[in-house]
Amino acid sequence: MQVAVRDGSAIGLLQIMAAAALWATVGVASRMIPASETLSDVVMGVARMAVGGPVILALAIVSRQDRFAAFRRLDLQQLLAFAAGCAVFQVCLFRAFTLLGVTATVFVTVCLPPLLACGWSAIRGSQPVSRVALLALGLAAVGLAMFAVGHGQVASPQSLVPGLGLALAASIAFVVMTESARDMTREVGPLIVVGAGLTLAGIMLLLGLVLLDPQSIAPPAQNGWKTVALVIYLGLGPTALAYVIYCSGVARCRSAGVGLIASMVEPGLAAVLAWLVLSERLGSAELIGCAMVSGAMLILWWSERAELRG
Repeated sequence: MQVAVRDGSAIGLLQIMAAAALWATVGVASRMIPASETLSDVVMGVARMAVGGPVILALAIVSRQDRFAAFRRLDLQQLLAFAAGCAVFQVCLFRAFTLLGVTATVFVTVCLPPLLACGWSAIRGSQPVSRVALLALGLAAVGLAMFAVGHGQVASPQSLVPGLGLALAASIAFVVMTESARDMTREVGPLIVVGAGLTLAGIMLLLGLVLLDPQSIAPPAQNGWKTVALVIYLGLGPTALAYVIYCSGVARCRSAGVGLIASMVEPGLAAVLAWLVLSERLGSAELIGCAMVSGAMLILWWSERAELRG
């Protein structure tokens, strides 16, 4: 089944924004797990994939008559890239939540990917970057630097430097995931891509866990029902459902960069949730940095829309 592609599709952009709204709940939900039952970053990633991947894979199998032909049409290299990017993203994201906090982590990991995607397109020459886009990239770079400086005033260097490094790694992994998912989804549809990709990512994480830290695989401690409930939510909501509608939405966009720009609604939603639930606050320098990057994202959005109209 070939997914219909319409450049700048409003439906695709709305799908991506809906996925971003689900992702905005991940940080708050993961921090609500009791301290006595806190799961390691890899275990949390395995749990999300173990719940979300097989569920979507089962739906893909029972909902398509040509399911076996569709699986054969999957590009193995792109599937491995999607799964590896997903695995790296999960581990780095949850560790960065602990080191940087929810608001800072979401801000960096959402705002960096569209910049990285545009920069990578410019380097490869696959998509020319306009002067307006370059202006936006420069503004965002300054905003990110200001945010890092402001966050450094309230965070210890021991957590700031590795936290930003992990957020950068997560951003790169997310770009890899998006590029791979976009091409595969156009060929076989989102259910096959997400089901196979998340399941494979879970297997990768589980193998790494067994080899590196087998003792971390243990059932929750007392009152473990809350941890189990949160993990099930993370696996079904912001993982299974969110990735399906995200892959479907990004396949409708003219480029991966457009889809990544549409996900910029996530930091604001995550900041509101972190403020309401976790009482997280941002300083003046961090707020200015957020405003600059948000302005850069709006400039990129306007540039993309103007190019489509032209």
